[in-house]
Amino acid sequence: MPKIGGSGSGDAGAKDKSGGSGAVGGSGILGKLIGDGGGQAPGGKSKVPAYVSNDLLDRLRNTVVGMQRDPGVLMPPVSLSAFVEAAIELAVEEAEEQHNGGRRYPPRPNAKLKTGPPIG
Repeated sequence: MPKIGGSGSGDAGAKDKSGGSGAVGGSGILGKLIGDGGGQAPGGKSKVPAYVSNDLLDRLRNTVVGMQRDPGVLMPPVSLSAFVEAAIELAVEEAEEQHNGGRRYPPRPNAKLKTGPPIG
């Protein structure tokens, strides 16, 4: 299982390029990111098309910087992206363990995910 705060690739800064607004793209960009991989960065990585509350995003940034500055943290996250990637991996592995017998879920039938309100 990944350790949150372990090493990873990326820049050492904890700032994103969105200007601090916390918003990730618009509906056109979001569709591209979800559907066809248009938001893929070099090295096999993609932006995550997700929204989080402004408070949680602020806490996330504060946590990453705080861990980087804390001499008691043996392996601080090298970047916000590395921290988020480790957290997502941990959450996915826990969900697979709890709800799918520890196995990965099969590939979804359609590459595109529906955007908008949850299906329910």
